[in-house]
Amino acid sequence: MAGFTGIAGLAAFALIGVFSGSTSAAEPASSILDVDDVMGTDPTFPFRETQLIISNDAIPLWLNALAKPNAQLQRVTVDTIAIAHRRGMDGIDAALPALVDLAGQSELALSVRRAAVRALIEMDARDQAPLLAALADQHGPAISALVEPALVRWKSPERSPQWLERLRDPGSPRQSLVNAIQGIGALQLQDGSDLLARYVRDTTQPAGIRLAAARSLGQLSGSGLVPLAGDLIGKDDGDMVADLMAIALMSRHTDPDAIDLLRSMMDRDSTAVQSEALRRLYEIDGNLVLEFVEQALPSPDVNVRRTVAQALIDSEQVSRITPLATLLDDVNPGLRRHVAAALFELGLSPELRDEVIAQASGVLDRDAWRGCEQAARVLISLDHKPAGDRLVDLLRHPRGEVMVTAGWGLRRFGEKRHLPAMLGRATEIHQQFQKRQLNAGSPGVVDLMSQLFQAFGEMEYHEADELVRAYVPRSFALGERARTAASWCVGFLYPDQAPEDLVQVLVERLNDVESLEPEYGTVRAMCAQSLGRMKAEAALPDLRRFATDFGGDVCFSCHWAIEQITGQSSPPSVEPIVIDYDDWFLKPISADE
Repeated sequence: MAGFTGIAGLAAFALIGVFSGSTSAAEPASSILDVDDVMGTDPTFPFRETQLIISNDAIPLWLNALAKPNAQLQRVTVDTIAIAHRRGMDGIDAALPALVDLAGQSELALSVRRAAVRALIEMDARDQAPLLAALADQHGPAISALVEPALVRWKSPERSPQWLERLRDPGSPRQSLVNAIQGIGALQLQDGSDLLARYVRDTTQPAGIRLAAARSLGQLSGSGLVPLAGDLIGKDDGDMVADLMAIALMSRHTDPDAIDLLRSMMDRDSTAVQSEALRRLYEIDGNLVLEFVEQALPSPDVNVRRTVAQALIDSEQVSRITPLATLLDDVNPGLRRHVAAALFELGLSPELRDEVIAQASGVLDRDAWRGCEQAARVLISLDHKPAGDRLVDLLRHPRGEVMVTAGWGLRRFGEKRHLPAMLGRATEIHQQFQKRQLNAGSPGVVDLMSQLFQAFGEMEYHEADELVRAYVPRSFALGERARTAASWCVGFLYPDQAPEDLVQVLVERLNDVESLEPEYGTVRAMCAQSLGRMKAEAALPDLRRFATDFGGDVCFSCHWAIEQITGQSSPPSVEPIVIDYDDWFLKPISADE
């Protein structure tokens, strides 16, 4: 079905995150906003969706190939069926009986059997667990290495006796032993408790084996393992493996002794140990984590900081906003963006809004670029217009991310009192372009100019006319996004007026498709839109030239412009473009081939 979007080409230039839609400054946003473009949504066009419809016409051909006594053909066909399932081909499950039959054949090349087993696992054929377990017994490690991890994930009991027996054999291969240990934990096989405890205590075993045994043993019991955990950490204070095993043993324990043991892990030097201890404390009760806020926030381990951040968020307390806001400046981009989104959500609560705004404003007043960027997003999304004065200052921040966010925020606030300062900054940048002190590759400047030009258009700021006009003629050195925004802006500066000189420039840009270096499609689309807003009747022949049925950005813009000028609507087709995979190993020959 046809959806709706703005100029599709602009999506490629999204500076930060995912496009969040255009929300009026007077309306509260439902989630924190990212830098976006109003020129991509005013006007809004239907678009031709690309629909992936996977033909399953090749399935009979593949089934026929599986029946051929050719090992190479069988193996590649099995792999193709697995790929088809991964891609979501409808009806591919019809190949399951053939794969089951193939995997169970007594005389079969090992490569084909492995491929068939792998495909059955890929297709989540849990009902074939008995067959797969039998194949693992018959053909050894080559098959069991594939089957046993799947049986663990499926929590299938088919190999339970073998797993228990394997733990009794000290000579078991390492990966087979790990599979058995994980299987016993996944299936909650209580008969394996003593065996697992033996591996946990055995210091001659590799660390990976002991940790796997501790994790599985921890899955078996919700009580009674504190003494064992205490023995582990009491033998060698500061042994990271022992500490991690002790924490793993507590994976289902919630009693006071277990909590005290986990708390004690926060005294360790290893941040990996601290991280695991905090994670488990958070699972028991997020309030337990809040005891370690001062200790954990400066941690070099992002996982420690992330757990504390989530506990602070969950608390929804005014007193917790201050430490949470410090993470707006965190070095980890994922964490600081998560905290910004959470602070915005908290700021929607009347009880917390003032504190969120106060703390975010405090971060914004500092010059640390990460904090400035995220604090600005919080305040802009909360529509806190008093932040506008600080955003004006940040238009000159040395980091591109900050100045672009500031320009975007001023545009969204839409306060005309800031326009002179915004024009001053835009003029300053343009002068630096002319003096070659800046270029289109300078971080942030082109995107900032784009935001400022869009603001000038939205607020019909005629004082910016001369500067905006300078960006419409052909000049790749000024940057595509800035010129796209300028070409969009002039239509708002001259609604229903159509100055002859400006119309001529816009038409030239629209028609520049055959030069050695043609005009940007985004610029051409915006030129068409501005011609429509100006009611430029002289441009109708040129607009009709590009108002095809193709359904691209320029096409839609020309159709829209013609409708603005003449009142006649003739939208292009928005039927979806249907595509299919064309890279199958075997496929039927079509009629036109």
